[in-house]
Amino acid sequence: MRPTFVPLLLSVLLVSACTPTNAPCSIVNCGGCCDADGECRDGTTDDACGAGALNCNTCSGGQVCTDKRCVLPQQVAVDAGVPVDAGMPIVAPVETWTWAGFPDSACGNGMPTGVGVNITTRSKDVFIYLMGGGACWNSLTCAFAATNLSTGYSGGDFATDATKQAAPFNRAVANNPFKDMSYVFVPYCTGDVHGGDNVVNYPGQGAQIPARTVHHKGGKNMEAFLVRLHDTFPDATRVFLSGSSAGAFGAQLNYARVAAAWPNAEVHVLADCAQIVNPAGTLLTEWLTSWNLAIPAGCTGCANDFARFPKYLHDSAPNRRFALLAYTQDSTLSRFSGVDGPTFEQKTLALTASAYDTTSNAKYFVVGGNDHVMLDNLPTLQGPRSTSLNAWVQGFVNGDASWQSVKP
Repeated sequence: MRPTFVPLLLSVLLVSACTPTNAPCSIVNCGGCCDADGECRDGTTDDACGAGALNCNTCSGGQVCTDKRCVLPQQVAVDAGVPVDAGMPIVAPVETWTWAGFPDSACGNGMPTGVGVNITTRSKDVFIYLMGGGACWNSLTCAFAATNLSTGYSGGDFATDATKQAAPFNRAVANNPFKDMSYVFVPYCTGDVHGGDNVVNYPGQGAQIPARTVHHKGGKNMEAFLVRLHDTFPDATRVFLSGSSAGAFGAQLNYARVAAAWPNAEVHVLADCAQIVNPAGTLLTEWLTSWNLAIPAGCTGCANDFARFPKYLHDSAPNRRFALLAYTQDSTLSRFSGVDGPTFEQKTLALTASAYDTTSNAKYFVVGGNDHVMLDNLPTLQGPRSTSLNAWVQGFVNGDASWQSVKP
């Protein structure tokens, strides 16, 4: 997966109360977290802290459960070299890209990373974009297939990253659907599609593939980022969670975390080229194991049939919108999934039929071909029946009644 503006998988929505039920703990019946026994906990204690029906966390290292999050009472982050409390907002000049470092985060090499923000007063809407750039789950893939894994991603990298000039961040374009929103850029350096919480020692395989320790901490990083992002945008009205390739998988996987961070806001997802289909052979088990991806308890059978997850996600938040941009035979995703182009097309069309055509809140923009990622070309791309991608995304943002799926 290429590391351009846009290049790859899980999580759900907060409900108001934890209601006793015999059903599996899920966002449908739990406003707190799900413990190891599959029981709903209210998510407010140090031994069972959490929200969004995610797995309960045990607060340690001096952390305490506050607002259903494990935080240090005097937790410190570094923002532009100035120590600030981790629960305080990121302060930045209006409509100027600013880097905020998080020492409690980790790239694949163990070094901390952060986020970039571009804050505006034009609206209370927030556009969160997760960077893409490959994925890795063994010695071979971690040697060659994941962006920034060995080098990390710092404020210096952000300063020169061309993503900041990409189409969705261009406020000067009058018909850009995101031009009046505050922007958040989440870099990618963990190789786990922004979903992991694991540290793995991968053995070497000869001189070209040395042994390495990889911090697959993409999901854990998001938890840290969201603490301050919530306090930066406490009264957000709408949050649009997006990404391309690895970042688009991450947007879907992190939905529950983001929805839990803004329980009073509308949180919608725009996934650019990240069809969650079942990969070949044992790949799914390898991903889940290497990254320690947590599958929601209510997503029955998803650990063996990953294609069930999108439908579960859409049904869990019926009043929120889920948009998928996809190429039928995406060559990058077909290789990632271990199948050929025609097989990947069959899987893509089966996914749109089972998880999108059956729900009113999820739509797709499917284009024939083997290209990868579309948001690069937001202003110019034309889809089936001469449908403009920009107009289609505008309908998604506005929640227009005319917003409908399109495919060849």
